Amino acid sequence: MKSPLKKVNMIILFESDLEKANEFYTKLGLKMLFHIPNQWAEFQLGEVKIGLYKIDEKLPERRPGIVFEVDDIQKVYDQFKDDISFIEKPVEKPHGIMISFKDPGGNILDLYQPTPEKLKAYLDSLKAEESKK
Repeated sequence: MKSPLKKVNMIILFESDLEKANEFYTKLGLKMLFHIPNQWAEFQLGEVKIGLYKIDEKLPERRPGIVFEVDDIQKVYDQFKDDISFIEKPVEKPHGIMISFKDPGGNILDLYQPTPEKLKAYLDSLKAEESKK
């Protein structure tokens, strides 16, 4: 069955301090579409909209599973390490280089730099191991 879902249109993040979150995402270079003070802010990133929704209660840290792709993760880390709460330094994984960070509302997000050549080598090694069995 073909999915009726076409694409991710919007990701909504809950923010207890909307103005601080608005400043944070603006500083990251996302294009603001509109902003209703103390209610809502909406940004565009490629084909996906990022909505920031004002909530009154403070929520515990949460990980919505949002991954932003970048070309050079070390460059982004170096550029923003004094302004963003990174959880660790960039970590190399078989599929790419990743780093997690928190936005002002406690949402844990990820940056990702693909490494297709390393992924191919990793998958080839898995296939080779599997064929030995």
